[in-house]
Amino acid sequence: MRLGFIQKSAVWTAATVVALSGGAWFVLHDVVDAEPGEAERLLLMVHGISAYAILIAIGSLLPLHVRSGWHRRRKRWTGGSTLAMLVLLAITGLVLYYGGEATREPARWIHIAIGIACFALFPVHALLAATVRRSADSAISSRDGAAESRSRYASADTGRR
Repeated sequence: MRLGFIQKSAVWTAATVVALSGGAWFVLHDVVDAEPGEAERLLLMVHGISAYAILIAIGSLLPLHVRSGWHRRRKRWTGGSTLAMLVLLAITGLVLYYGGEATREPARWIHIAIGIACFALFPVHALLAATVRRSADSAISSRDGAAESRSRYASADTGRR
């Protein structure tokens, strides 16, 4: 099922902001190993707010988009995997925020790994939709073209009799 412009924009904007803020925080915190400061705090705040936005946006897809795709047996693997990863990201995010010291480090690395995987899988799911749509449009246009040719020949045959 195709998404409307507003819904698609909301999903892509929230996904982009959550991915970029999480990625930037990871680079500052773990790759550069910078001293914790205002930039890291701001990135975590943007990441948390955009995480709520992506949960709302994805939740808006459940009643029609996800349900329709599941019933039509379309892109179940990428859609189901993406949805499962988002659930795990939400759970590990809550553990990071509310969990104790013992759970923080494992939850952080699980969250980072799943976030990177989701960052890769989500666009694959969307690109598959575009590919499927293009091939369906080609099939429809070729079928319509063949039907038009048949009707043209049929009318020519009828005129001869």
